[in-house]
This record gives sequence, structure tokens and C-alpha cells, in this order.
Amino acid sequence: MPCFGELGHRIGPAERGDHAHFARAVNGATSKVRVLPADSLYLAWMDCRGLGMSAESLDKFMLTKARLWLDKGQKFGIEGHGYMRVNLGCPRSTVDEAVRRLITAVEGL
Repeated sequence: MPCFGELGHRIGPAERGDHAHFARAVNGATSKVRVLPADSLYLAWMDCRGLGMSAESLDKFMLTKARLWLDKGQKFGIEGHGYMRVNLGCPRSTVDEAVRRLITAVEGL
């Protein structure tokens, strides 16, 4: 059984690659939603203020139009309004499907 240091070394670069992949895909497709730089292995923050929605409308939009269950930014404090947190700890195909749904929903506005 590998020690935790070895395990972290094996999964860290792949997870960082998922964040970079997600950020490139979203940031390259729209200026209304921006994926912020992060040191996190599998969490990404999106600045969705460019959509011009209230926190409640943004959450409803993500759930019903983009069909994505994300963490509401305001869950982390008042300064989180307009932001959403994405969990990227899943297969790359799931990340790609989330990007597709997000971009399709944003383009439909």
C-alpha cells in the first residue's frame, strides 16, 4: 500500500490538470462566466456575475437551465454572491459534460 505522500503525488497532477482543462474550456467559450485560478486539487470557483443574475436566480439557472448541481457562493458568506463552486473530483467525461451543459445554457440567454 503506498504511503499518503506517494498517493498524493500520483493524483495531484491529474486533478490540477482537470482544473486547467475546465478553466480553459469555460473561459475560452464565454466571457460571462470566468473560472478563477486555484491551487485546489478538485474544486473550482466560477465568477458568474457577468450573467447579471441575483444569487437566487443564478442558483435556479444552474439547476434548471444548465442542469448542474453546484455549491452556491453565498453558502460561504455574503461576498460569495454571484459565484458558484464546482467539484471536479469526477471522471474527465463528467467534467466535459458539465462544460457542455453550462455553455449551452449561457448561450441560450
